[in-house]
Amino acid sequence: MIIVALDFDNCSKALKLVDELKGRIKRFKVGLELFSRCGIEVVKNIKSKGGEVFLDLKYFDIPNTVKSAAKVAIEAGVWMYNVHALGGYDFLREVAEFNREYSDKLGIERPLLIAVTVLTSMNEDDLKSIGINSSVNDTVLRLAELSKKAGLDGVVCSAKEVRLIKENLGEDFITVTPGIRPAWSEKNDQKRVVTPKDALTLGTNYMVIGRPITKASNPVLAVKKILEEIN
Repeated sequence: MIIVALDFDNCSKALKLVDELKGRIKRFKVGLELFSRCGIEVVKNIKSKGGEVFLDLKYFDIPNTVKSAAKVAIEAGVWMYNVHALGGYDFLREVAEFNREYSDKLGIERPLLIAVTVLTSMNEDDLKSIGINSSVNDTVLRLAELSKKAGLDGVVCSAKEVRLIKENLGEDFITVTPGIRPAWSEKNDQKRVVTPKDALTLGTNYMVIGRPITKASNPVLAVKKILEEIN
């Protein structure tokens, strides 16, 4: 349910937190900064500690380039990784097919493959600034529909769009929601934010939580408070 975002500037800090949260949290997000500093080895190290990795690199390039990158992620045994839905239907379909075929070839469990829709740091004014004149909801749903049609497992979206997606695409279509902020934390640079309790009520499958935990003086206590808030 909770994925902790390991948004750190070095491997030792990230792995230290994985150790601290062992027994409470088993899924962790490796994003652009940590991956850029540590490479695929950080994924393997988290796995060696019993964690599962959501590799959040938002692959967005021509299909062959993304499939080559996905190959590395699959070989490393990620639990889940993502691409950007703006790559279009053919791009999404090709990567989804590769994800299945290459995992089968290796004889391993297929990672979940999800697509980024609209970043939670964006609102409708931001969409208009890049020439997208439809609402956030309409844009998210259109990209989610495209992703499901292409064979992906789900999407990254705000928890505010979860019900829209579930009602139109089914309860089994996975939603991964960043921009989760406990009632006691700051919004920071997120615009479409939701509390963990509300995200659960809306039906999200996985909520990504970073700074309220990673910047806390006591991350274990922060996780405990979040779990209490959810319950």
